[in-house]
Amino acid sequence: MNQEAETEYVRELLGRVVDEVQMPGSRGSETVFAKASRVRWRRRTAATGVAAAAVAAGLVLGPGVLDSTGHGASVASTPTAGEYTTKAGKFAKLLPPGTGKISEISLLRLFKQAPKAKQPKFFGPYDGDYAVGRPDGVGYISVHLTPRPAADAKTGGGGLRNPCQDSPKDGSIGCTTQKLSDGSLLGVWETPPTDPALHPIPAGGREFEAGLRLKDGRYLTVRASTGFQGKGQLGPLLKTPPLTRAQLTKLIQNPALLK
Repeated sequence: MNQEAETEYVRELLGRVVDEVQMPGSRGSETVFAKASRVRWRRRTAATGVAAAAVAAGLVLGPGVLDSTGHGASVASTPTAGEYTTKAGKFAKLLPPGTGKISEISLLRLFKQAPKAKQPKFFGPYDGDYAVGRPDGVGYISVHLTPRPAADAKTGGGGLRNPCQDSPKDGSIGCTTQKLSDGSLLGVWETPPTDPALHPIPAGGREFEAGLRLKDGRYLTVRASTGFQGKGQLGPLLKTPPLTRAQLTKLIQNPALLK
């Protein structure tokens, strides 16, 4: 492939936020372009696309998250022994097998398209955002632990408030609450996708969210979303959230999220 064709090919890939494609050595450029035009997100390795796009946009979290080739912390939900050392790899170990390719990212930086946007302070070992790459698209899992002072400030220090009271008021559905054996309160709900015409920056896909209000006053939330549409989008919306409601309910009760 000549230099001009290769440059155009790379530009096309980055413009469509897709994955790295290994250039065949023996085929002509016409064959490569024809193949590229046929192959869509659903037939590509979505995690590689997430990594390449994040590196190209400079929207990763820093050293050790994604390396210069875009493969550093993009791992399967059943990672290898070496991948367990990364935050994404350790988090992937907590997820059900087959969840997808997990990469640590920053949704804040994606939404703002600002590589240097200040990250919120993390209080839990797995706090942050993770892209979930599958052949059909890219979704997200977000984890956030709120310490007691901040949680009390939001609730007025009202003790073990029902998590369903914290579910979004603009369309959340099916919120259920259960009291766990340790006295904590767990709420789980669903939020339908938003209309891109009404919420262009960005329009969120369908998601499940769980809120766990602990007896010590801390509040843990975990969200599993099919993705979002708009500037910074890393790929098509997943057909379903990366975790089922039952899987999300189990994940948020994992003590590893609190250590």
